[in-house]
Amino acid sequence: MKKNDIKDDTKPMSLLSLILSFMALFVISGLLFFPLTSETRQVLIGLDFIICSIFILQLSVDLIRAADRVQFMKRHWIDFLASLPMIEPLRYARLFSILRVILVIRSSRSVISQLLNNKHETTLASILLLMVILLTAGSSMMLFIEGQSPDANIQDGGDAMWWALVTISTVGYGDHYPVTDAGRILAAGLIICGVGLFGMISGLVTSMITSPTKKQTSRAENKERLLIELVEKQDEILRRLDKLEQQKESK
Repeated sequence: MKKNDIKDDTKPMSLLSLILSFMALFVISGLLFFPLTSETRQVLIGLDFIICSIFILQLSVDLIRAADRVQFMKRHWIDFLASLPMIEPLRYARLFSILRVILVIRSSRSVISQLLNNKHETTLASILLLMVILLTAGSSMMLFIEGQSPDANIQDGGDAMWWALVTISTVGYGDHYPVTDAGRILAAGLIICGVGLFGMISGLVTSMITSPTKKQTSRAENKERLLIELVEKQDEILRRLDKLEQQKESK
């Protein structure tokens, strides 16, 4: 398989792109066709920006890794257009990416084996998906909970999104914070999830540093195979020598 075809394989990042593409279409449909409050629009616009950033990052990495970058751009230019933030109607071009990934999944032998064989990429895709889910759920629920209190410190979608991001990162600036009991319970849950998320990131980085590369693994396998062949040849030589000695003794 050529490197420029990497995006069309059932890799974990392709599956992440499929899930986020569906989310992006729902978000844009809500922004374009449904009457929303200003707070809800701010949350959805922030979520759309995060999803677009992940799309652009993934496409940029695939472009760098591609053997034929011109051919890659010819094939995926519409994906780059669909990933531009703040231009909502272009997001419907993600339908082409969704159909492409679905076709690849249908023709693939086993999606689960792909996930297991690419553990680092699967972990990274899981981290990004969890981050998007936590930001979306955390900011939306906090905005709904705190909106019932007249003393709320989190008053609009921008405040809720910023609070969720800061809380997940466990930085805790303290400029925005919940004042209700339900909001504090939600914040505690988000902090615990954030600690677990960064634990996954630390484990991924450690695993990437300590685990052998594919070249090192291939060299080790070649050495092991050569050693086995040498032992087998040595056994064959010893058997022949024994046979010669027996023939000599019989004479």
